[in-house]
Amino acid sequence: MRLSLSKLFLFLLATAVMGSGIGYSKIYLFHVVLAVFLIVWFFLQVDGRGHIFHKPKSTYLYFWYVFFGWYALSIIWSIELLYTLRYLFYLTIGVSLIYLINAYINSRERYQEVFEVLRVVFVLAITIAVLEAFTPFRLPTSPYSEYAAFFGRKAIDFLQFESSVQTLIQSAPTAFWGNPNNLSVVMVIISPFFLLSKKIKWRIIGLLSITLIVMMAGSRGAFIALVFGIVMYVYLKGFRYILPAVFLGLLLSFALVINIDKLKNSENVRVAELAWTGQVLYSYLFEQEESMNSIGARQQLVRNGLGALWETNGLGVGGGGSQAVQERVGGVAGRLSSMHNFWVEVLVDAGVVMFSIFMIWYGLLSFELYRVYRLARDRFFKYHAGSLFITMMIFLIAAVSASSVIYLLPMWLMFAMAISIVNIYKIEKKLQ
Repeated sequence: MRLSLSKLFLFLLATAVMGSGIGYSKIYLFHVVLAVFLIVWFFLQVDGRGHIFHKPKSTYLYFWYVFFGWYALSIIWSIELLYTLRYLFYLTIGVSLIYLINAYINSRERYQEVFEVLRVVFVLAITIAVLEAFTPFRLPTSPYSEYAAFFGRKAIDFLQFESSVQTLIQSAPTAFWGNPNNLSVVMVIISPFFLLSKKIKWRIIGLLSITLIVMMAGSRGAFIALVFGIVMYVYLKGFRYILPAVFLGLLLSFALVINIDKLKNSENVRVAELAWTGQVLYSYLFEQEESMNSIGARQQLVRNGLGALWETNGLGVGGGGSQAVQERVGGVAGRLSSMHNFWVEVLVDAGVVMFSIFMIWYGLLSFELYRVYRLARDRFFKYHAGSLFITMMIFLIAAVSASSVIYLLPMWLMFAMAISIVNIYKIEKKLQ
């Protein structure tokens, strides 16, 4: 029965990756499997047979208990109680995933079990995304699917767009995550596992597929994050990779500068979008866009959020309150209420102190992954610690491209696997 419970737990993790992609309305297959798992686990525990978990010992877990506690406490000063309660539900799911995974993984064998399940589902997601981008196939639960209504989802009304825009949107992949930007975030955070693969064919296939998916999704933020991830990969691999990479980078930059105007005016809209990425990034960081285009709207969202944070003297508006802030001013560009910047979202919701603690925790865990990569002698730790280090670096940028990632479950899986690989390394070092 222990084996069956283990399989049920691994299936639970598979459904966590799938998220909203498999389910009806706001009820995911993940929610159903989670409920079944908890019930089965409870009765087996009562019967004394449900012992597949161990008490996790990593100090990196303590932060999440404090983080959750702070958000629960923020009910007292929340500007929108309902949103805070909803946010607490998201945090309960996310922190539970982190805890359960670390309670399950107490050896490299257990880690490998979990990784193999996640690997299979992520490869399936890549396959679906490629099919959606280049064939008529569409996951029926996607809002871009004509069958979305059968699954309790609101389908996109393509008739409101011009035919050229319809074609563009219909080719944007969403896979399990119902939104091109969410898909792009997931794709770029799994890219390091292809980059560090010992098989060259998987590096090429994986990186090419992910680049095409991000390009077809039109997510410039994710594209920047992907490029940054490749830079971090070169840094991680050491000096002998840096010189060829610099030479190749200069060559590509020279070719890009020569052809940039041609690319910006390309008939291929996706190519033109990426060609404007540099200018868009500069505008976002250093200019104040007056129009309510993508950049102007995102800047206004941030200004609204920081203004609300200032009014609380840095305490924060409470979990989920950043959305209420936008709604109280009528939304941005007439429709946007999510912050579209995860880091600012946490800052505005949780306040300056908790945000600072979060960033310190994030930095320490990232450094720990880097340290494991440098110190480890066997392939297992180098591959997983190195991949997760680059993933954490990529996520710093990628988290800005989606409307919100608080309930993007692959983020929580990323944190869980990062903590567990560090913990396993420490356990094995003690046994040596």
